Amino acid sequence: MKITKGLDIPISGAPRQVITEGAKVSTIAVVGRDYKGLKPTMLVQEGDHVRIGDVLFEDKKTPGVKFTAPGAGTVRAINRGARRVLQSVVIDLDDEEEAVSYTAYGEAALDDLTREQVQEQMIESGAWTAFRTRPYGKVPKADAVPHSIFVTAIDTRPLAADPEVIIHAEPEAFENGIRVLRHLTDGKVFVTQKTGVNIPKVNLPKVEYHDFSGPHPAGLVGTAIHFLDPVHAGKSVWYMGYQDVMAVGRLFATGQRSLTRVISLAGPMVKDPRLVKTRQGASTDQLVAGELHSGQARVISGSILAGYRSAGWSAYLGRFNMQPSYPMTTTQNGSHRAMVPLGTYEEVVPLDILPTQLLRALLVRDTDTAQQLGALELDEEDLSLCTFVCHS
Repeated sequence: MKITKGLDIPISGAPRQVITEGAKVSTIAVVGRDYKGLKPTMLVQEGDHVRIGDVLFEDKKTPGVKFTAPGAGTVRAINRGARRVLQSVVIDLDDEEEAVSYTAYGEAALDDLTREQVQEQMIESGAWTAFRTRPYGKVPKADAVPHSIFVTAIDTRPLAADPEVIIHAEPEAFENGIRVLRHLTDGKVFVTQKTGVNIPKVNLPKVEYHDFSGPHPAGLVGTAIHFLDPVHAGKSVWYMGYQDVMAVGRLFATGQRSLTRVISLAGPMVKDPRLVKTRQGASTDQLVAGELHSGQARVISGSILAGYRSAGWSAYLGRFNMQPSYPMTTTQNGSHRAMVPLGTYEEVVPLDILPTQLLRALLVRDTDTAQQLGALELDEEDLSLCTFVCHS
């Protein structure tokens, strides 16, 4: 599928698509803002020792779903904000980390798993929290069944890593992950990839591969969902990134939780933009030490279009973020102004929606009209280009 509307933002500091070892980190964290609407019931407190896979907290809104530790060590801090919103759970790592073990099914048995076996192991290990839903972008309930599952093996965001490079470093893990995920839905598993790439494929029922090309947001999952299996208030699909799919494949084949992440360390302020192998939740302060040119810069966890500033309690790699970026200095924001409809939103939104009318409905909190105009199909990242090109 060729996308014609959109925009590729030219930013210097694109990464070399070569995987290198990143700096060793001694501190990691689970960042609360990665999980929308989270209402945690804490099962640990500051000073407790945890293993990889021990449960840190559960969500009151999704009973039974477990949020587990991505590292073994001592819980240094549980940071909370206004109204006791969970900001982050920080863990100082042990020199030798102990991990919880899970059932190792082996590659040969992955096609014969039941839905119950997959659900149980993913929930117990914490891998379930890698899923997000559309609508709403939240972690699915433990007993939910999606209409379909989307796997994104394409990334068109500025300064992003090439998924083909990372998947080809361990193709069997990606294949195994797809084999496991298809047991969770009676519908299809859609794998989206860039036109012309050669990622490993499994020839199994319900698994479909779709090519996308064109400018950003051709690689966003929202674009794929809109064209392949649109959602509404009574229909939910799930999605997962390609590196989390690889982690699921390792989990079921070996019985061990995989925490490896390959990220793009890139941007104008980076001395050597490249792909870096690190771990889930890594401290960005430690990760970027010695990597920047002198001068003022803002470290962002995630894409420059939809990431967040990585500092203080949030100075850690987000659960779904595969790049810390370093944009040009932006020290001032304009004041709030009226929206000026000049047609620029329509030029960068490839979806079959009316973005100006939708944004106007959201501004006046007319949720009924917003839903009729397609708001339930969207997440913040789907409108990030509108923010970039906005004239107001």
